[in-house]
Amino acid sequence: MDRTYTIDELFAAMRRRWKVMALVAGSVVILAALFIARIPNEYRARALVMVEPFTPHPDLVIPVINAQSLEEKVKSVRSNVYARNLMTTTIEELNLYPKSREKGMDEAVEALRTDTEVHAEGDNAFAITVRGRDPQLAARTANRLAELYIEGNLQVRAGQVTRTRDIIGQKLAEMRGDLSKAQAKVNTFKAAHADELPELLEARYHQRDQLAKQIENEAVFAQQAQQRIDLLGTQPFTKDTEVGRLEEQYDNDRAKLAALAASLTPDHPDVLAMKREVESSSARLAAARTRASANDLELRRMTGAIDRGQKRIAELQKQQAQLDKSIAGTPMVQNQLTDLAKDVDLLNAKVAQLTSKKAEAEITAELEQKSGPSEFRVLESAQPPSVAGSPNRPQLLLLAIIAALILGAATALSQELSDRSLRSESEVGTALSLPVLASVPELPGSYSQRVLPAAAQAEA
Repeated sequence: MDRTYTIDELFAAMRRRWKVMALVAGSVVILAALFIARIPNEYRARALVMVEPFTPHPDLVIPVINAQSLEEKVKSVRSNVYARNLMTTTIEELNLYPKSREKGMDEAVEALRTDTEVHAEGDNAFAITVRGRDPQLAARTANRLAELYIEGNLQVRAGQVTRTRDIIGQKLAEMRGDLSKAQAKVNTFKAAHADELPELLEARYHQRDQLAKQIENEAVFAQQAQQRIDLLGTQPFTKDTEVGRLEEQYDNDRAKLAALAASLTPDHPDVLAMKREVESSSARLAAARTRASANDLELRRMTGAIDRGQKRIAELQKQQAQLDKSIAGTPMVQNQLTDLAKDVDLLNAKVAQLTSKKAEAEITAELEQKSGPSEFRVLESAQPPSVAGSPNRPQLLLLAIIAALILGAATALSQELSDRSLRSESEVGTALSLPVLASVPELPGSYSQRVLPAAAQAEA
């Protein structure tokens, strides 16, 4: 059956086999010391880069490049530092990892990535640490990585600024083109509906009122002309007219004068009186004929005036109808023009906004280009370290001693467990299943010191 040991028995076993444990532990310590001594020194060179973000007042200019937190910047820095082009440039310039480069540049890049660390330092800085066996080369590598990163960052920022300005300028040109098209569309619409524009509505109403007044005036004038015509004698020259009656009287007076002249002498008073009566009738007849001619001319003039008035009224009514049509179509034109004007106003607002953004972008770009070199600044260049960063030989040796002691103890316990010797009454009783009658105690000292004195006493 399996034997079990107490703590005291285990310590006793280790005391009995201390030589084995010491031999194993010593051998392990010696081998570990030789191995640790042969581990090459590894030096760490650190370059400290200060982050001073450009933060202009937001009321003055709007940043073209969005600000990042330090954690985001460190992540960005790490990815940029580990970029293949930056690593390849550093390896080729400093001739790093020649053996790895023989196998391929990818292996050399991975080796440099393994030996490079990027981490934050406080709130406004980050460090680039490079491990290497040559302290001078490690320092140069760290500094070069920092320089290449800053150069690349400046190029990226310049590209971002340029792209931002180009995008804003391109978009502004597109918006201005759209604005020109919208304005041309409005102008074309206004030209097509020139008589129905909303801004002319009040003038159209005023013009319509004037036409109504003109029509009223023409109608009144025609009515007055008709009244004048009604007052004129329009019958032919007959006995019922003044000219007819005067002609009849004149003919009668001439007949009477002829009769008197035939029977009386020319200087007879009756003949002379009749002559005067004939002359008077003739004068009245001429005056009546003159008045009749004037009335006829007035009739023709009034008739022509009435005709012209009616034509003028028809023309004015036609103009009024056109104005009524324009006035009736103005609300629809106004709605359509309002929609077009909204598009123009919206495009105007966008163009004004983009123009303002472009001006702000140009100011911000100039400020950022000037402040870019100072945003990432090498605060502390890497110096060749005088003390190796690794390996930590005292610590490794201590770990080796601990491991050697554990291995030696394990070897001693292994031998003890494989030894089937009986060393106590309980082991004898357990192994033989017999009662123990007597036991010889273990005497102090060595076997020769215990046996030889007893043999000398027996001979004596």
